[in-house]
Amino acid sequence: MGAIAASFIALFLEEFIPPIFILPAMFISAVLAGALWGLIPASLKAILGVNEILTTLMMNYIAILLVEYLYLGPWRDPEGYGFPGTAPFPETALLPRFTGRIHFGIILAILAATLLWFIQNYTKRGYEIRLIGQNPRAARYTGINIGRNILIVMLISGGLAGVAGMAEVSGIALRLYSGLTVGYGYTAIIVAWLANLNPWGILIVSFLMGGLFVGGDQIQIAMQTPAAVAQVLQGAILFFMLGGTIFANYKIRIIRSFGKDNPGDDSHG
Repeated sequence: MGAIAASFIALFLEEFIPPIFILPAMFISAVLAGALWGLIPASLKAILGVNEILTTLMMNYIAILLVEYLYLGPWRDPEGYGFPGTAPFPETALLPRFTGRIHFGIILAILAATLLWFIQNYTKRGYEIRLIGQNPRAARYTGINIGRNILIVMLISGGLAGVAGMAEVSGIALRLYSGLTVGYGYTAIIVAWLANLNPWGILIVSFLMGGLFVGGDQIQIAMQTPAAVAQVLQGAILFFMLGGTIFANYKIRIIRSFGKDNPGDDSHG
């Protein structure tokens, strides 16, 4: 949804906005679009207790189909020779590049991680959010408004996701097209788990996962292996990480069973 909002600014409002303000306008619109989209499952969770995993998964399909409708329908490039996508963005709507495919979006990611780290560790709101995540019942007993915090967290999360969408279309794709919806959001779930929800850890794990994806493409080209090899490795990493977490939190004990009459006498079996 953030990509849609940013693309609308770049494609249809670019001539009405001074060039220096186009990227800020795309950023703000992407944040608002993502936050408002996240507000829907947040409201259902806070008011009605609807599971946010189910609602966000179903809303993903709505957003994906809306993107497809736009770049295949009313926003399709009339000069694209049948290519499924919008017209290229103007130069003023593109994020600055450092080298190759590395663009200013990496700075936005670092700033987002810094902001979340500060909120989590140095604000009252961050303490309440962490307490709700660790023990919702204890948070409720201490008087924390859980519903309000759910709304705040989802607004922030949706806004950051909107920025990611804007960075993808403005920094990599340079248009709205079919390659946008490739499942990065699902990969982000694995990244968050592997990083143990630590903002700085998320930056490191994201970099490693990005290398894994690119490496999977290179393996497919060089060794003629399926591109899904990278996803298999990704799933294996998460599987063993979760298994390690189980052994870190629980201890396996082998208890020998003896006769019921005399626990110290093993003559009964």
